Amino acid sequence: MTHGFLHPEAVTNEAKERQMIVIIDADYNEEIGKAHIAGIVAETIFDEKEKMVVTAISDEIGEYIPGQFYKRELKSVELIIAQLEVSQIELIVVDGYADFGTDKLALGAYVFEKYRIPVIGIGKNKYEGCKVPETEVYRGDSKKPLYVTCKGIPLAEAKEMVEKMAGEYRLPYLVKYTDSKARDWSI
Repeated sequence: MTHGFLHPEAVTNEAKERQMIVIIDADYNEEIGKAHIAGIVAETIFDEKEKMVVTAISDEIGEYIPGQFYKRELKSVELIIAQLEVSQIELIVVDGYADFGTDKLALGAYVFEKYRIPVIGIGKNKYEGCKVPETEVYRGDSKKPLYVTCKGIPLAEAKEMVEKMAGEYRLPYLVKYTDSKARDWSI
């Protein structure tokens, strides 16, 4: 399938019907055993402003286990996607990895398998269990990379999208905004 993320002229009819991307992140409060999840919806991955913010609270938070982040985050992703029209989603961006390059599935791989929508994973820290080569993306003046992996689109395209996302710092603006909304338990 050809997507029009970087080349609008190559958009398929199916992709033309999809009109949004969603970036999802969660904040966990171990004391009360809950997660606050935020989903930032935008028309394109390059937007500087969100179209909509959706949030959810989850009572089901799994234990944090490196390399098994999906056990903690998958329910959070599902709670946000359930509030949206799935047929309209062109791309899902998750906090973490979408592919490890091994038989072990990353969070984004589970999301891709469930929804059959391309997923970009943006990891803030290097996971040594990831065998996908050349995942580093440097943004702004940062000397510390982001680790970009994906499912459903070529890695070079996913990396270019993250490089070109709005914002001048290491974290793209909408990714940082999603993180701040997830940490804002008042909404």
